[in-house]
Amino acid sequence: MSSTDPHTGRLKASTYAPGAYCRDAIPQQQALETRDGFTRAVGGTDYLERLPWGDYAYLDIHVRPNYLSNYQERLASGKRYMAGGAWTHHQKPKDLMKMRWRLLLAIPGAFADYGMLKLFLACALLADIASHIKFGTFNGTYLVAIVFGLHLFCRYPLTWLVGRYGHLLTKDRGCGFFRTTGIVKFRTWKEETFEAPFVEFDPYISFHVSPKGPVTHKLELYHRYTGWSTVVASTGHLTTTELYAHWDELQRYMDVSQPLPDVPTLEPYRHLDPTTAEYDAAGKRGRPADYWATMDIEWWEKEGYPAHMEKIRNFPWKTLKDRMAQSVPNLNDGSYIPAVGYQTFL
Repeated sequence: MSSTDPHTGRLKASTYAPGAYCRDAIPQQQALETRDGFTRAVGGTDYLERLPWGDYAYLDIHVRPNYLSNYQERLASGKRYMAGGAWTHHQKPKDLMKMRWRLLLAIPGAFADYGMLKLFLACALLADIASHIKFGTFNGTYLVAIVFGLHLFCRYPLTWLVGRYGHLLTKDRGCGFFRTTGIVKFRTWKEETFEAPFVEFDPYISFHVSPKGPVTHKLELYHRYTGWSTVVASTGHLTTTELYAHWDELQRYMDVSQPLPDVPTLEPYRHLDPTTAEYDAAGKRGRPADYWATMDIEWWEKEGYPAHMEKIRNFPWKTLKDRMAQSVPNLNDGSYIPAVGYQTFL
């Protein structure tokens, strides 16, 4: 479905397809294959917990000061997003960059990171000590100089180049989360596009050992009938509350019975989404139409945002109920991890 009028080039108001997601009308789905204990242990090695469906905290995550600043700068300058990069009332795009480019950029990204710099320098020091023990000479000076040189190059000129010309590496491949149809599309490691209804995915929080810190946590959507998965968000924090908020926000974005998340990026499109337009017209938003466009960035960074994040950290996430358990007959028994701590919606 095109999001622009072919005659005027303007964004069109949404119309919801029959398959659009609504938490009060989740269709009955097929049962999962029964997994024995060994299969669940091996397949779910990286998974910490499965999150519930359809019960919301109404706490948004895409309200960070840099998001607000970027939004106001775009409004002031009239700049467009990178190709295919606009999050609108129709879709939240993803996988704009090919896997090969992401892997290639991960290498200079490692050299640009301060934590990795310390690791590389430690390795260079150990190599120097080993050289002294083996050959009686110190040869690590050149290695340290190379590491520092790569760090400075990757952190400054290369970062600037990617920031300025990164749009040349991106392309709209038709992937993302589609609010109006309830469909999710993403690229697999085979560089193929996988597509399935939003309600066929199970949300898991996984952990991965990272050289930048003790562990990286990720919010992954796992397609319960094929095994394909995609990462929604990740964090290097020891706590996972930000990922709960990511899942809460994404669900409400896809749920056509709910208004769009009240975040800076989506503010210009609120009047184009039927549910959101009705919600705002009834005065339920409780904010002016240009709330984020006129927000004092300094105040938000020092007071508003820290208070908002405190609400996310203190919200009792384990009290949310799981509506999906009603639609998938053996969800708790067939999934890798039961939604322990979450109540089944009645």
